[in-house]
Amino acid sequence: MKRDGTPLRVLIVDDEPLIRSGLYRIFEKSAEVKTVGSAEEALAEIGAQHYDLCFLDFLLPGMTGLEAMKIINDRYSNTKVAIMTGSHLEEDMRREIEDNAFAFIEKPFEVSRIREIADRADDARSGKSHHEKIQGLN
Repeated sequence: MKRDGTPLRVLIVDDEPLIRSGLYRIFEKSAEVKTVGSAEEALAEIGAQHYDLCFLDFLLPGMTGLEAMKIINDRYSNTKVAIMTGSHLEEDMRREIEDNAFAFIEKPFEVSRIREIADRADDARSGKSHHEKIQGLN
């Protein structure tokens, strides 16, 4: 996951240490990755340095992932946000997330789904669309 030799910068935000460490292990060899446990920490981190992709838990202590996503989308539009949740969401809440997030991930998730989202974010920062990537394989 490198564009022009520059690794994808990934921020993982979850209050569950096992989720943070599991996602960290997925990316530790292929990306620059950092983990934090709250939305407030995430906003401070993204404000201090650029991240290409943020995996953001929906239910966090303090500010919710949805509130943080809105701030990230507004202030740091180059950072793609993938919302994660293990909770059942009402249809209108789910629709709002799907309309405003780069990706929506239900827990438990497959590693292949996480990698696919990271690949899409990497393509987005290099200006490639999913369609162009598929055409290049033919």
